[in-house]
Amino acid sequence: MHSINIRMNRESEQRVKALRELSFERWVSRIKISTHSETHLIGLGSGGANAVKYIWSQWVKGRFTVVNDPVDTDIPDGIKLIPFHSPKIRKFSGKKGDFYFPDMEQPLELPDELTDLFRENYRFLLLAGLGGYTGTKMAEALALMLHKEQKDFLTICSMPFSFEGRNRLAIAREAEERMKTIPNCHFFELDLLRNEQKDLLLSEAFPAGDRYFYRIIITLCLY
Repeated sequence: MHSINIRMNRESEQRVKALRELSFERWVSRIKISTHSETHLIGLGSGGANAVKYIWSQWVKGRFTVVNDPVDTDIPDGIKLIPFHSPKIRKFSGKKGDFYFPDMEQPLELPDELTDLFRENYRFLLLAGLGGYTGTKMAEALALMLHKEQKDFLTICSMPFSFEGRNRLAIAREAEERMKTIPNCHFFELDLLRNEQKDLLLSEAFPAGDRYFYRIIITLCLY
């Protein structure tokens, strides 16, 4: 039995090493692999929700939760949805109706249903796309909370594509600078995916981001 365990450990180490070599994120190789038996992936906002849905569709083991507006999220069975309506402000009106942007000045109120999740003893992986209200505000607030409570967690955030606009990128950059002071927070640039794949269509840009979140997750977790 002892020899079997040694062989399995070596195979796991080799797999993790190989997967890490696939990634252009240097921080991945510096993260210590958790020994927790179960991981709880939590997607924050639309970007995080889509990433969690893709990871779940790949038969990854663990628990799955998304926090987002139900109108913007089609959640399959097997993923828990915690509804959250982000505050918005009307910027202007056009022929197609009113256009709203996240009201980043409004304070965040975390749902009790969300904070209750962290009473459990799992390894928490928070996934978010920065630039919007829910993903940006929650990623920062929860990372700080989990760090203070000495929980086993990682926060992984994507930075917006350049075509998403200057305002969204500015919000993301400001959040990134603040979150860099919190341990276990990591970021990757979605624009680098377009640089890697020159023929990447605009319609495939966000799905490519979901797949990259998946690459990182399977690298970090011994599934």
